[in-house]
Amino acid sequence: MKLSGIFRQLMYLKSTVRAVYGAGAKAWFSFIYYGLFRLNRFRILRVNLEMLPATRIDVPGVSFVSPGLDELESLRTPHLPREFFCDRIHKVSNCCIARLNGALAYIHWIYFCGDFSRFLRFGEDCAEINYVLTLPEYRGHGISSAAFRHSLHVLKDQGIRNVFAVVHEENIASLKSFGKAGFVDVGSTFSFGLFNRKVSV
Repeated sequence: MKLSGIFRQLMYLKSTVRAVYGAGAKAWFSFIYYGLFRLNRFRILRVNLEMLPATRIDVPGVSFVSPGLDELESLRTPHLPREFFCDRIHKVSNCCIARLNGALAYIHWIYFCGDFSRFLRFGEDCAEINYVLTLPEYRGHGISSAAFRHSLHVLKDQGIRNVFAVVHEENIASLKSFGKAGFVDVGSTFSFGLFNRKVSV
């Protein structure tokens, strides 16, 4: 990632730490520890869209949309975590958002061949779901699994054959959500500080 992308991430640091680790000194300690001083291991997940179930996952009160960047901008507020600003950080333009009873609750981004990927190298018939976040007050409803399945159907219609995701091995909730949407474990990678091991898939 370019330095400009790193500086943009710092703009959203406080809200990101709160959304991922919680509030207070312990949250900041966890952020610094995991980000700089710990060897972090990740699982590489994949779904073959030729095997994708036809059914979608419905969550009562939840609607999904793939907004244009202008529409997304109209929904954003400055206090949101960095996951809502990946278009500014990584110059990507494809995302899926979820609303629960009308309120913005969730986002993930879709990265294609040529887009920035922290861990993966992949071809033109592949995509990666990345920078996934359900806002803390909306967790526990199964939104992420339903959102993944929604995007998988959209990507299949676009001719994509395989979709990948990279998830920290200790993020059990996220691993379960991807599994429910149809992803399977196909490998591993790691990071330490600013170093990320890139894998060709």
